[in-house]
Amino acid sequence: MEPGQAWCIFLLVFPSFLLTLAQSSNRSIESLNSAIRDYAFKELVRRRTGVLYEVSLPRNLSGITASVLRLRSGSMRSRGANLSSIHIPPGVTPVPPSVRRLVIVYHDLGNRSSSYYDLPGYSLVAPVVGCLAYDASNVSSGITKELELALPADRILVVFPEFNLPEGMNPAIKCAAFGRGGSVHLHDVVSKNTCSAASTGHFAIVVPSVAPASPPSVERKKTESRWEVRVMASACGVVGLVLVGLVGLGIFRLVRNKKMEGMESQAEEGEALGTTWVGRSKMPSATMMRTQPVIEDGSAP
Repeated sequence: MEPGQAWCIFLLVFPSFLLTLAQSSNRSIESLNSAIRDYAFKELVRRRTGVLYEVSLPRNLSGITASVLRLRSGSMRSRGANLSSIHIPPGVTPVPPSVRRLVIVYHDLGNRSSSYYDLPGYSLVAPVVGCLAYDASNVSSGITKELELALPADRILVVFPEFNLPEGMNPAIKCAAFGRGGSVHLHDVVSKNTCSAASTGHFAIVVPSVAPASPPSVERKKTESRWEVRVMASACGVVGLVLVGLVGLGIFRLVRNKKMEGMESQAEEGEALGTTWVGRSKMPSATMMRTQPVIEDGSAP
């Protein structure tokens, strides 16, 4: 493979690789939700409606706790629901409203929260908790469709365990609501350890990440290092431009060589003509084969 072709393939494949890497985190969260959902539905076999049950999870999910509650939609509409630290107010209806029974799965990711959720510029000060609703109208068929909940004026309340901020950490705490596709919505807390939510999903309490103050000598070294980084970045940019130029030159030479080979092959297929001067003009002439003289025999009749 020519160097130019190799660089072209790299430039085409590398962006796709980055996109795949960015999507891997979302796929791992979806896989976790599906696994907890399946174990929660198994826990409900021959169990009563309206009772909260703890979900037994396998060893590979150690550190995560889960619970499950099966409800009639009419009961949830009139009385709401309580699941550990999740409080759903009365007046909530599933979407679509034709659903007669639903299952609400609660899970606490505990010390594995940072393995699944990372918010740049912020630090988790409470574990990530999730509250998801599923259609339970026809569980025997194996259909476990996730549901949206239509809320009244009151919102879902998420109460986290009491926590103390580490020394030197910014006290401006925020609620983080993690949505599908990696979206994050930040809003103020209701109280120190309570958040409100407009829908089901995953929630946590976060604070802005603040680097500790550094002495002047360290700051000076940081400034020098920033200049070094800028110089290196500029040098890398120049090298990148040179590489792009070399790739373009390689492609140009490759195309030119292909054309030259085509012209040479066409020329070889034809018969070359010689040239001769006629007066002051140069004219093409075919190659002549001179007939060898034959000595005549005088005895011939």
